[in-house]
Amino acid sequence: MDDAMSTPLEPATEAFWRQYLDAAPDATAAQRWFYESFRIGTSVESSNEGALLISRGIKTTTSSLLWEYEAEHKPLPQVGSLSILKDGHEQAVCVVETTELVTRAFRDVDARFAYDYGEWDRTLKTWRHECWRFYAAQCETLGREPAPTMPLVCERFRVVYGGKS
Repeated sequence: MDDAMSTPLEPATEAFWRQYLDAAPDATAAQRWFYESFRIGTSVESSNEGALLISRGIKTTTSSLLWEYEAEHKPLPQVGSLSILKDGHEQAVCVVETTELVTRAFRDVDARFAYDYGEWDRTLKTWRHECWRFYAAQCETLGREPAPTMPLVCERFRVVYGGKS
């Protein structure tokens, strides 16, 4: 695998990535853009639900605390980055491509981003309520104080391989 990967992929995930590369119009370029394999959610159930929403194209945005990237010394994805989404059982579901990446304050997330987040009732009010609880807990772990100005990495993506209709 490419040096851009921080940790080796599990054999099944590696096989999924190889299937994607075999189908990709430019496998060499795709290989250079690999970012990570990941799952979303905090439990098997929430990871499965998130993977389903993403693979069906309902969830097309996500966000993370910038402070988490900094604490882990992890580079941010870039527009064009390719990542393997896994479900709650660590099974590869699809490959997603980052199409937009913006760092903005929590308070500056807009209704369109919240809707495209694809979760809950898709309103900004509910997004703020649910994400505030999540990020407040992360802030506590990081020794930071949650605030409306806390920086979020707001990412848009699209499924490029393996999605479900």
